Amino acid sequence: MRDNYTFTILGAGVMGTAVANAVLKGHPEPFPGEIRACTHDETSMELAKTKLSHEIVSYCYGPENNAKAVKGADVILLACKPDMYEKIHDEVKDSLTGDQLVISLLAGVTIEELMIFSKNIAKVMTNTPARFGCGTAGIAFSPEAEKNHEEFVLKLIDTVGMAFKIPEKQMDIATSLIGSGPAFCMLMMEALIDGGVRMGMPFETARKSAAKVMEGTAKMVLETGEHPAVLRSLVCTPGGTTIGGLLKMEDGNVRAGIARGVEEAAIISKSFSKKK
Repeated sequence: MRDNYTFTILGAGVMGTAVANAVLKGHPEPFPGEIRACTHDETSMELAKTKLSHEIVSYCYGPENNAKAVKGADVILLACKPDMYEKIHDEVKDSLTGDQLVISLLAGVTIEELMIFSKNIAKVMTNTPARFGCGTAGIAFSPEAEKNHEEFVLKLIDTVGMAFKIPEKQMDIATSLIGSGPAFCMLMMEALIDGGVRMGMPFETARKSAAKVMEGTAKMVLETGEHPAVLRSLVCTPGGTTIGGLLKMEDGNVRAGIARGVEEAAIISKSFSKKK
């Protein structure tokens, strides 16, 4: 990819602007010379301006202007609602060259389906913490994109926090674990906060404590490379508070509930493509 390339976002909503902001903050090389943020109407465009602001960013809305933004684009970030991609393709197809790199954030839309835009497709599953540079992203590639753009895409999307390559067959699992994972963690965090409040801790203190505990625990796992069970055992003093609390959680099937939740979300993700 050349330096100062043109980066067009089709669907500059929550995730589209999150990825663009991560790129602007991370400043990977090569770096875009222009980012074109496209939305479907003026209200959405004005909202995008509040979420994405930089001297290289321009904004537009509506089919005609969005088609102009696609023309000459080197990279297209497809960040619309999944059920809108065919309509958007119809609106911009005359501006597509067939060789542009298309990076898709759309859940439930396969690489084969996305190849109406280009032969160079990178399918990304990321999550909302990408807004803060703490996201995770699994990326699958079409054969042409894997050959021509793999290194570029991995470096570009790594700015959201962490990016890695996965086979497309694992995308439903990534949708569950990566995409839905923050909601699962939030439920666990809520439970920790509730427990603290139940025992007399002020809500704000409990909220900050629970959030920092989860942040620190995640850092331990990533930086040590140890299995969570090993790190957990280090906290469990014989006859102590931690082992007592863990056994109570096991009585409530907490572990199985979380694992089955990930399983169910992956099954639902897989069902979306079957309905087409």
